[in-house]
Amino acid sequence: MIKEVLKQYKKYRNEYINNLKKEKNKIKRIKLQIPNILTRSRILAPFILVPCAIVGNFALATIIIALLGLTDCLDGFLARKWNVTSNYGQKLDAVSDKLFAIGIASPILITNPLLILPTILLETVIGSINFKSQIKGNNPKSTLLGKFKTTILYVYLASIYLTKALNIPLSLFILTCGTNILQLGTAVQYYIIDKKKESNKKEEEKKENTKTEEKSQEDLSISHYRKQIEELKNLKESLTLNNVDEKEKTYIKTPKK
Repeated sequence: MIKEVLKQYKKYRNEYINNLKKEKNKIKRIKLQIPNILTRSRILAPFILVPCAIVGNFALATIIIALLGLTDCLDGFLARKWNVTSNYGQKLDAVSDKLFAIGIASPILITNPLLILPTILLETVIGSINFKSQIKGNNPKSTLLGKFKTTILYVYLASIYLTKALNIPLSLFILTCGTNILQLGTAVQYYIIDKKKESNKKEEEKKENTKTEEKSQEDLSISHYRKQIEELKNLKESLTLNNVDEKEKTYIKTPKK
């Protein structure tokens, strides 16, 4: 199953690269690349934020989080504005968001494990649901609640860094609970959507199988009727030949006057 997901990801990436190579307009080619470059930049988060946290430079870490968080708004906006959206960009965006969240949360996990652990666990649950949905071919997409949750999550994590950078005692309990509730709501929503898609898919397959069976029965009926018609034709021809033979015999037996 995982191989199928990776195969699909490679397929989308190859499609994107081929479209990039075919594009002769230089400006359009640049526009095709900019959203994905912005998306990829969030993957660098763990490699930048962890060293900043280790040396205690939380002010720089907060600025980096703000800049990288801004790319999450810009990549999709520019892709839609320039009409350069792609399946590869969507998959890359989902991966980058998760790595970005993990990159921000990792240093906090070391210093405040009880504060950040529920957030990491719930984000892992959301990622697992989407990954399983992807494996089953349900093509999961971000919902409005999911996007709102991601925004609040970034604000929450950034506020923790800001608290450490400014060295002031800010109560994060309300924001923590709010973020966790949004995560939980998003996880439940994605799970329901996945189950609904799976149910619809099974229903479609059932209808398709019913249509196939009905068509097969119809073909058998038509074949049966054709066979009967063919037999009737053969019987008619046989009777016609027999009548001709009887007439010839009668003609031969009748003496000439």
